[in-house]
Amino acid sequence: MKIDNKSFWEKSTIIATQEVLQQASDFELYLFDEAKKRTPSTIQNIKIFGCGTGREIHPAATFFNPQYILASDISENMILKCQENLEKWGIAAITETVVADAVVLNQPRESFQLVTLLNSMLTYVPQHESRLQIMRNAHELLVPGGQFIGVVHHQIGSPMKTVYFRLRSLFRPFLGVKVGNRMTGFNGFQVPGYYYAVADLKKDLLVSGFKEVVILSLEEFYHQKGQPYNRKTGYNNLIFIATKPE
Repeated sequence: MKIDNKSFWEKSTIIATQEVLQQASDFELYLFDEAKKRTPSTIQNIKIFGCGTGREIHPAATFFNPQYILASDISENMILKCQENLEKWGIAAITETVVADAVVLNQPRESFQLVTLLNSMLTYVPQHESRLQIMRNAHELLVPGGQFIGVVHHQIGSPMKTVYFRLRSLFRPFLGVKVGNRMTGFNGFQVPGYYYAVADLKKDLLVSGFKEVVILSLEEFYHQKGQPYNRKTGYNNLIFIATKPE
């Protein structure tokens, strides 16, 4: 069944799939660590886009010990479940949650040392201009020297996915940035999504004002750790970190 992005994330069956995810992954902890190393000041305020049920809020609070976290999501039902979890985890006092579309900038500029875009949130934003606006918003929210970290779906991974995007790339002169568009979703629902190529992701981050951009596929990430990774069976997502110039 085809469905729009917001309706997809409001469904209880979809929320239940997110509830089983409790911990940060090793590559997310790597991004946390890199952000901490790069930031010239202490990370006291964190903005989390697409927080869902709050899976990454708890490890972020534990890792950085911030004074304030602002977490937003497009789904009212996700936020309700997130608020329940925050109480259970004992971090409701330092965390504010809001229902908001990430495309709309509705927070004070230069208020955060770290902005996160985990959970492959951008994958569910099929419009290029909307993805760019979210990146620009992240840039606006960061203090100079602040860090932007995230995870997106990659065009290179399983054989079928890789072939699909390679065939589309042959028609790139006609498709432009639409090469990465593809229906995605799970649990019987299909939503329009976007899968990034490394060059396109880097270009979007640079155009949005960031510098010192580092992008790794999960295959590259695990290779650097000396661990095996089979991109033919894994998601092979792209992880990134970028800095707002001082």
